[in-house]
Amino acid sequence: MIYIHAVNAAGLNLNLLPVLDALLAERSVSRAGARLGLSQPAVSNALAQLRALLGDPLLVRRANGMVPTERALALAQPVRAAMLAVEQSLAPAPAFDPAAARRQFVIVANDFVAFALLPRLLARLQRQAPGVRLHLRAFQEHVIPPDLERGEADLLFSFSQTLPPAHQAADLFQDRLVFVARQGHPQVRGRITLAAYTKLAHVIVSHQPNARGVVDDALAAQGRSRQVALRLSHFLLVPHVLAATDYVAALSELVARPLARSLRLQIQKLPLAVPPGTVRMVWHERTSRSPAHVWLRSMVQEIGQDVR
Repeated sequence: MIYIHAVNAAGLNLNLLPVLDALLAERSVSRAGARLGLSQPAVSNALAQLRALLGDPLLVRRANGMVPTERALALAQPVRAAMLAVEQSLAPAPAFDPAAARRQFVIVANDFVAFALLPRLLARLQRQAPGVRLHLRAFQEHVIPPDLERGEADLLFSFSQTLPPAHQAADLFQDRLVFVARQGHPQVRGRITLAAYTKLAHVIVSHQPNARGVVDDALAAQGRSRQVALRLSHFLLVPHVLAATDYVAALSELVARPLARSLRLQIQKLPLAVPPGTVRMVWHERTSRSPAHVWLRSMVQEIGQDVR
């Protein structure tokens, strides 16, 4: 029977537990004080509080020193176990060993960023951490979902520059938009002009029926607009649609370049100035000091610096 359970835990001074543990082990006020770095009066005061709290003298004086009561003997093992549990819980986190790790990370990203980062990341994981698994979840919006805060995801790759409270971020790489059309497009012969560009049928990636992109903002600044003929939900669909139609698009260069030759696409510089986009890695502060998460973020950042 663990008697201490009968005590009102809400009113328990937890500073008394180390003193009780030391007294039960040393069976001496002076030795308990030396063990804890406390003065003898401080330990005597704590012992008086413990006696009043537990309704038992705990240690009684005999000719050969202090001996524990029956109640004290019953408390010794559970109190020691409780102290060990606290010490182990508060100990520094063990170093993360990628080679021996067996765990999963959940990453949220759109298909374009996954296309740019994931093959390189998986190759590194296979070499350095074969027991680490990734679960990739698709997310196309330019906002921070609640998944990181809820603990349902570990990392987000996003263009969003606005962070909710308690979130942190690091830049990974930049990407610029290029003009893409199929080879042999009847209205794209040579360098495209801005006037010709606005007259073409454009594809954009959007989940909202009237969403605008950075190209629309750049055109609006010049008093111009374009014809959005098709909205798609995924970036990697766009090159294949362009290859089979007369649609055109302002597309990520990191997506367009690897697919241009096999899909027979032509790539040009956009006929207007559009700022590059910055892909960021976002996480919640609850994982900021986790050795495993620090390792993963470091690896992702190294890979991001090599994305061209």
